[in-house]
Amino acid sequence: MRQSKLLATQLQRRDPDAWTALLRDYMELEGLVVTAVSTQPIPPRTKNSRRMTRYILELAGHSDPISLIGRHIEAVEAAFYRDFALRLPHLTPGCIFLHQAEANGSAWAVLDDVPDDIDPGRWAVADVNAILEKLAHLHATFIDQTDELTSAGLPQRLDRTPYPWSTLVSQQAVYFEEGPAAILSEHALAQAGQLAPLFLQAANGLVVMRDLGGWPGILGESHLTAVADLLDDPVPLLEPLRQLPPTLLHGDPNNHHWRVTVFADHRLTGWQTAAVGPGICDLVSFIEQFGLLESRELGSGFKTRPLWPVNEETIIDSYLLALSHRLGSRVSTRALRQAIPAARCLYVITNWFPHFATWFEEMPNKFTWQKVNRMAPSEFVNTPLYGFMQLRPFLSGVFERFILAFRSL
Repeated sequence: MRQSKLLATQLQRRDPDAWTALLRDYMELEGLVVTAVSTQPIPPRTKNSRRMTRYILELAGHSDPISLIGRHIEAVEAAFYRDFALRLPHLTPGCIFLHQAEANGSAWAVLDDVPDDIDPGRWAVADVNAILEKLAHLHATFIDQTDELTSAGLPQRLDRTPYPWSTLVSQQAVYFEEGPAAILSEHALAQAGQLAPLFLQAANGLVVMRDLGGWPGILGESHLTAVADLLDDPVPLLEPLRQLPPTLLHGDPNNHHWRVTVFADHRLTGWQTAAVGPGICDLVSFIEQFGLLESRELGSGFKTRPLWPVNEETIIDSYLLALSHRLGSRVSTRALRQAIPAARCLYVITNWFPHFATWFEEMPNKFTWQKVNRMAPSEFVNTPLYGFMQLRPFLSGVFERFILAFRSL
């Protein structure tokens, strides 16, 4: 990977000579000549997504152009592509160029434009099995390599190091001023370690949902009490996971980040959430989001998967068998399976509850909220509520699995 700042500028300005030099170096083809470069902006998935551009390159003597992706990436993803992606050639997009700024570690990268021929809603059993094989391969490749991973700049998901109290207060001042932080004890924050900010945000979501009287058919008092108990004492939640061997986590291996082609190629994109932790966290993240599909037809951009090609138990078994095949006695599949409830509870608390405060910030009071939940989904078309009202069946399943997991901790 070439890292010249000048070359990065020339590539961004669509200089054919710069692209020719880059591709000749990468593909080891001296006769290759780029004759023209055009660009195509890629719409961001969310308002916080980094800008992406597709570069379409015309080559001398070739009728078909080739395309590559230019992206601004943060320090964690830059560290992944710089130090670890080459060890996963059949899992990640190829990184052709990486220019990394010294000040904050952010970078501009040129990546392979990975095809996405098969929509996740049409995945077959073979596709899911191949994805689980590759997920297991990722985790087996980096098992127990914490020092190497963290020295490259990847964060530890379950790091016990206390989060500085003064930093937490200054960064999350609104939660301390308005009350949600009051339900978190010093013991809880000490046990949470580097997860303290997420726990604080989850506590805020818990307060909001309690003020609304829960969510009929989705979040009842038993769910809210379970969340409050785990936020008050997260040891039963965190210790089973901290006892597992750490590895390289993708962090968010959902449907959208997998690219499946008609040539049975399966690539995992979106490494901005890479971290160090137990592989079972990636597996649970994959399972919990498997039923959620992106759809431009809905205001939220999501819909639920009507039919799973394989069930949850089969997904778990396939992953554990693949991992055991690669690691043998180096890993206890029994311990991994027993830690799934803890991983599921952690996922729900740190991924869903922080959303609730922002989702419902304009909800006037619990009486309006209860009325809203008696209305049909069709009545929300073209309103801000339409998106997550469509997700009620999906979320009902999420929190039913959560309460069962909580009871088995």
